Amino acid sequence: LMSSHSTLVWILQTLPLYRTVLAMIGNVDDVPIILGSRSDIETEKERKMSETNLHLLKVVHFNKLYVGFMFRRYDEVKQLAIAYDAIASLPFNTILISHCMHVFYGGLIYFWIARKTMDVSWFDRGEKAIEKMRSYADCSSWNFQNKLFLLQAEQCFYLEDFESAKRFYDAAILSAQEHKFVHEEALACELAGHFMLESGEGRSSLSYFLLAQKKYREWGAYAKEESMKKYIKEQFGGETTTETNIGLSIPAEPDLRKRRAS
Repeated sequence: LMSSHSTLVWILQTLPLYRTVLAMIGNVDDVPIILGSRSDIETEKERKMSETNLHLLKVVHFNKLYVGFMFRRYDEVKQLAIAYDAIASLPFNTILISHCMHVFYGGLIYFWIARKTMDVSWFDRGEKAIEKMRSYADCSSWNFQNKLFLLQAEQCFYLEDFESAKRFYDAAILSAQEHKFVHEEALACELAGHFMLESGEGRSSLSYFLLAQKKYREWGAYAKEESMKKYIKEQFGGETTTETNIGLSIPAEPDLRKRRAS
């Protein structure tokens, strides 16, 4: 009986991750469903189990938070972040390996909300995420250096230290390249593009957005690639890009090493 229960718990904990993968590789129109805007997205067993299993509740909320962040659904992300923080503050008996990823994406989300709301409490949460990530990077720079750089870039973006932000974004991209984290290289390119667009460097931002689109495709996140393609068209129109039957053309990659050294 105990073995069956453990198996059920494991299966229920993998379902949110399964839906997250579907959101990234499937149809971008399905994203609202993954975020839970339809009541039938979660099974009855999941709903009942999450009432008593804090780990499952945390996993469910984090995966929704991740999908919302990756598809730039700010209003939903903010509400999910409030709920997730309330859950994460509860006592947990064990720390799972996924905790470091919760810290990483949580920190990025906190800085995003801080910029939107100018609420310093969200910025403070982001800074705490940086301190935790720094301790992880001290233990394994291969796994966590690029994550720390990207969090620091977002921190500098909030503080309007634009020169430092540029260096940290580029350092995050280079580190992800060197350590073979193509999905995090894509994310760093995308966030660098948003930074440059919002700081008035629209032409430079396009190169980063297109590079992000290319890297998401390499990762296999086809729905995210399609979302990026739509965003680029909305922001820059058809005059700045050349469409082909396999997607938008990719310009020369930004000269990251030169900028990092400057």
